[in-house]
Amino acid sequence: MQESTMNERSPDAADRDRPGPAAGPTGLAPAADGLLAPAETALIRYLRERAAEVDPTSEPVLDGWRYPSPFHLLLDVGRLFTPAPLPPGAGPLMVTFCYTNAAQTIEDQEDPDLVYVEGYGSCTVDSAVHHAPHAWATDGTHAIDPTWPADSGCAYLGIPFADPEMWPHPLYGDGILQQYATLLPILREGLPADAVADIGRPLPHPARRRTGSAGPLRLTPSS
Repeated sequence: MQESTMNERSPDAADRDRPGPAAGPTGLAPAADGLLAPAETALIRYLRERAAEVDPTSEPVLDGWRYPSPFHLLLDVGRLFTPAPLPPGAGPLMVTFCYTNAAQTIEDQEDPDLVYVEGYGSCTVDSAVHHAPHAWATDGTHAIDPTWPADSGCAYLGIPFADPEMWPHPLYGDGILQQYATLLPILREGLPADAVADIGRPLPHPARRRTGSAGPLRLTPSS
């Protein structure tokens, strides 16, 4: 595994002037009755592959740690969220600032039901699928994403953090899973049950079971 933290940058191919969110339904069919949309299946597969890259022989195992990597964490407690157009009054914000964008959108909307979510997303750019660390807001079901266009075939898998005190500052904050000061305690001890909001769609059980044999966490900063 080449990195332990997750680079905050959005996919390079998406770093461009972009249209506003679509006014109608997105191109990603919502999952229903436990079924996954194709983009969600691909995103889960990607995270499982990254988790499997953690080499147990590369360095000593961190005894007693709950999760060897952020990928194992997401596959265990992450939830799926369905893409949706931005609500009225929420405008698209600058690409590559997804963490502050999500927090800023929640603050601007003044909706107490909105929750900050951080994890991984995928989007389609020029017919190619890109997976990247990402953050967005949610109303409990939908991914309210001011950073990526809503019509780009996106999928969202992340942790809905229930405590607003953990959320990034809307102007100069960074991702919860981007900073060692906040990431490492979570990997070592796990998250308290009340730290994760009971919203979104849980991952299918097979996706969770395949994450139990990973090795140690590597502490090489991402580039």
